Amino acid sequence: MKRLFLIPILLLAACEVDTHDHTGGDVQGADASLTEGDQMVAEMGTVVGEDPGDGAVLFVEQILEAPETYDGTPVRVAGTVSEVCQMAGCWLTFQNDEGTPFRVSVPRNDDGYVFTFPTDVSGQNAVVAGTLTIEETSVETLRHLAEDGGASADEIAAITAPERTFVLSATGARLEGAVSGA
Repeated sequence: MKRLFLIPILLLAACEVDTHDHTGGDVQGADASLTEGDQMVAEMGTVVGEDPGDGAVLFVEQILEAPETYDGTPVRVAGTVSEVCQMAGCWLTFQNDEGTPFRVSVPRNDDGYVFTFPTDVSGQNAVVAGTLTIEETSVETLRHLAEDGGASADEIAAITAPERTFVLSATGARLEGAVSGA
C-alpha cells in the first residue's frame, strides 16, 4: 500500500523541471522558502543537498531483506520520514514495518553540515541518495539522537543497549510535499 502511494509522487518528481541552482546552495526548488527565525519549510519537490535524480529507488523494507547486499553501496531510498533532528536537521529516520532503526545522516565538512533537512517534514515522503552502512550505534549516540529528536528525559534514560542501525550517509534528498511553516 505504501509503495502504491509513493508511485505517483515519484512520477511527479521525475517530471519536475530541473531547478538546481548549480551554485552549491543547500536548498533548491521553485517553492523552497524560509520563514520567521530561518525555519526551513519544504514545499512540493524541494531538493536539499544534491538532487537525488530520477530512476530506480529502493524502499527501506527491500534493504532490510538483505542489508549486507547494500552495505557500502550508493543507493536511492524512498520512504516516509518518521523523525527529524529538531536541533539542526542533520538527520532523519525512515518509518518501516519492522521498527528497525533506519537513519539518514548528513555528512559534515569544514564549514559544518553539507546540507540540512527541514525540521518539520515528519510524515512526509522523501527520496534520499547516499551510501548505506550498517553500524552498531552506542548507547551514548542513541541517547544523543533521542535528545535531538525531542525525546523526554524518561525516554532517553530507557535507552540502555546499543542497536544495530542502518545509516544512509546522504548526498541529497527530494522532499515530497508542502509542509506548513513553524
